[in-house]
Amino acid sequence: MASLREKVEAELEQMDRALRELPGARRVGQLSVLELGGTASLLSSLYHGVENILKQGLLARELALPSGAAWHRDLLQLACERGLVSTDLRDRLVPYMAFRHFFTHAYGFDLDPQRLAPLVRDIRSVCACFKKEAKRFVRMQGIKGGRSKFQDEQSRGKAQAPRAGRKP
Repeated sequence: MASLREKVEAELEQMDRALRELPGARRVGQLSVLELGGTASLLSSLYHGVENILKQGLLARELALPSGAAWHRDLLQLACERGLVSTDLRDRLVPYMAFRHFFTHAYGFDLDPQRLAPLVRDIRSVCACFKKEAKRFVRMQGIKGGRSKFQDEQSRGKAQAPRAGRKP
């Protein structure tokens, strides 16, 4: 089983790859519908990467992941409350979470380049901040081998899922 550090580093590498593929914000208005859809997909993938890392960080702290209709919002809030991300970063991630929701339920031809451009413009700095904070919480976690007591018990079939936001 990969350690928390290995999981986070692998996800950050994927995010870096998506960032390299994004066009510059000034080009967004010149993109075809197909290119705009690809750009939107990359933005959505970047936010999925953020969520994947937050989930791993919370599991490493033996916290249950939120569930229900608002789990994306609750995940971000719980990560903030537990110190995985700062309040400032949480606030900067909210527009990407909202975009992920929109993109999941929209048609590609509904994408508005003027609304997409600020997200493209800011994503690199948001991701840089997230990367720094993710590496900080991995360092602070200090888990040897990346497995928590709960994860060990779960793999042996002995653990029950803890309630959201609480230690088992």
